[in-house]
Amino acid sequence: MNIDQTTYSAVLGVVLANIRTFQGVEQKDMAQRMGLSQASYSRLEGGKSAFSVDQMFQAASALSVPGDELHRQLNAMISQLQNNGITVNPQLRGNTTQAKKEEGSGMGHLLVGAALGALLIGLLSKK
Repeated sequence: MNIDQTTYSAVLGVVLANIRTFQGVEQKDMAQRMGLSQASYSRLEGGKSAFSVDQMFQAASALSVPGDELHRQLNAMISQLQNNGITVNPQLRGNTTQAKKEEGSGMGHLLVGAALGALLIGLLSKK
Protein backbone atom coordinates (compact mmCIF):
# COMPACT_ATOMS: atom_id res chain seq x y z
CA MET A 1 0.00 0.00 0.00
CA ASN A 2 1.37 3.43 -0.90
CA ILE A 3 2.14 6.11 1.67
CA ASP A 4 -0.97 8.02 0.54
CA GLN A 5 -3.26 5.16 1.56
CA THR A 6 -4.62 3.91 4.83
CA THR A 7 -7.33 1.55 6.06
CA TYR A 8 -10.78 2.06 7.51
CA SER A 9 -9.63 0.31 10.71
CA ALA A 10 -6.65 2.66 11.05
CA VAL A 11 -8.93 5.69 10.69
CA LEU A 12 -11.39 4.21 13.20
CA GLY A 13 -8.47 3.68 15.58
CA VAL A 14 -7.49 7.34 15.33
CA VAL A 15 -11.10 8.50 15.83
CA LEU A 16 -11.42 6.30 18.92
CA ALA A 17 -8.03 7.43 20.23
CA ASN A 18 -9.10 11.06 19.87
CA ILE A 19 -12.37 10.45 21.74
CA ARG A 20 -10.62 8.35 24.39
CA THR A 21 -7.92 10.98 24.93
CA PHE A 22 -10.48 13.81 25.04
CA GLN A 23 -12.37 11.90 27.75
CA GLY A 24 -9.15 11.23 29.69
CA VAL A 25 -9.46 7.45 29.38
CA GLU A 26 -6.20 5.51 29.38
CA GLN A 27 -5.65 2.81 26.77
CA LYS A 28 -5.39 0.12 29.45
CA ASP A 29 -8.77 1.18 30.88
CA MET A 30 -10.33 1.13 27.42
CA ALA A 31 -8.97 -2.37 26.85
CA GLN A 32 -10.37 -3.52 30.18
CA ARG A 33 -13.80 -2.06 29.38
CA MET A 34 -13.79 -4.06 26.14
CA GLY A 35 -12.48 -7.26 27.72
CA LEU A 36 -9.21 -7.12 25.76
CA SER A 37 -5.57 -7.09 26.72
CA GLN A 38 -3.92 -3.68 26.48
CA ALA A 39 -1.68 -5.02 23.70
CA SER A 40 -4.68 -6.23 21.68
CA TYR A 41 -6.46 -2.90 22.04
CA SER A 42 -3.27 -1.05 21.14
CA ARG A 43 -3.02 -3.04 17.88
CA LEU A 44 -6.63 -2.14 17.04
CA GLU A 45 -6.24 1.54 17.85
CA GLY A 46 -2.92 1.69 16.01
CA GLY A 47 -4.40 0.20 12.84
CA LYS A 48 -2.30 -2.95 12.98
CA SER A 49 -5.39 -5.13 13.52
CA ALA A 50 -8.81 -4.74 11.94
CA PHE A 51 -11.81 -3.89 14.10
CA SER A 52 -14.77 -6.23 13.90
CA VAL A 53 -18.24 -4.72 13.89
CA ASP A 54 -18.69 -6.07 17.42
CA GLN A 55 -15.49 -4.39 18.60
CA MET A 56 -16.50 -1.10 16.99
CA PHE A 57 -19.77 -1.07 18.93
CA GLN A 58 -18.03 -2.28 22.12
CA ALA A 59 -15.60 0.63 21.83
CA ALA A 60 -18.43 3.12 21.30
CA SER A 61 -20.23 1.72 24.32
CA ALA A 62 -17.06 1.77 26.43
CA LEU A 63 -16.75 5.48 25.66
CA SER A 64 -20.50 6.16 26.04
CA VAL A 65 -20.65 7.38 22.45
CA PRO A 66 -23.76 6.47 20.45
CA GLY A 67 -22.94 4.25 17.47
CA ASP A 68 -24.36 6.79 15.02
CA GLU A 69 -22.11 9.52 16.45
CA LEU A 70 -19.04 7.30 16.09
CA HIS A 71 -20.11 6.52 12.53
CA ARG A 72 -20.56 10.23 11.80
CA GLN A 73 -17.09 11.07 13.11
CA LEU A 74 -15.56 8.17 11.18
CA ASN A 75 -17.24 9.26 7.93
CA ALA A 76 -16.17 12.87 8.47
CA MET A 77 -12.55 11.79 8.97
CA ILE A 78 -12.62 9.52 5.92
CA SER A 79 -14.07 12.34 3.79
CA GLN A 80 -11.42 14.73 5.05
CA LEU A 81 -8.64 12.27 4.23
CA GLN A 82 -10.05 11.60 0.77
CA ASN A 83 -10.37 15.35 0.10
CA ASN A 84 -6.66 15.58 0.89
CA GLY A 85 -5.69 12.84 -1.56
CA ILE A 86 -5.50 9.94 0.90
CA THR A 87 -7.14 6.71 -0.28
CA VAL A 88 -8.93 4.69 2.40
CA ASN A 89 -9.20 0.96 1.71
CA PRO A 90 -10.37 -2.11 3.59
CA GLN A 91 -7.63 -3.84 5.54
CA LEU A 92 -6.62 -7.03 3.77
CA ARG A 93 -7.10 -10.14 5.84
CA GLY A 94 -4.44 -12.80 5.59
CA ASN A 95 -6.84 -15.45 4.33
CA THR A 96 -8.21 -13.46 1.38
CA THR A 97 -7.27 -14.09 -2.23
CA GLN A 98 -6.18 -10.45 -2.63
CA ALA A 99 -3.87 -10.63 0.41
CA LYS A 100 -2.23 -13.80 -0.87
CA LYS A 101 -1.76 -12.23 -4.30
CA GLU A 102 -0.08 -9.15 -2.81
CA GLU A 103 2.01 -11.03 -0.26
CA GLY A 104 5.60 -9.88 -0.44
CA SER A 105 4.81 -6.95 -2.72
CA GLY A 106 5.41 -4.27 -0.09
CA MET A 107 1.67 -3.72 0.36
CA GLY A 108 2.05 -4.10 4.11
CA HIS A 109 3.36 -0.57 4.49
CA LEU A 110 0.42 1.40 5.81
CA LEU A 111 0.03 4.91 6.98
CA VAL A 112 -1.06 4.03 10.51
CA GLY A 113 -0.55 4.77 14.14
CA ALA A 114 1.50 7.83 14.98
CA ALA A 115 2.02 8.80 11.34
CA LEU A 116 -1.72 8.78 10.63
CA GLY A 117 -2.38 10.61 13.88
CA ALA A 118 0.14 13.30 12.98
CA LEU A 119 -1.38 13.65 9.50
CA LEU A 120 -4.88 13.96 10.90
CA ILE A 121 -3.82 16.53 13.49
CA GLY A 122 -2.20 18.52 10.69
CA LEU A 123 -5.30 18.28 8.52
CA LEU A 124 -7.60 19.25 11.38
CA SER A 125 -5.45 22.24 12.31
CA LYS A 126 -5.88 23.66 8.78
CA LYS A 127 -9.55 24.46 9.50
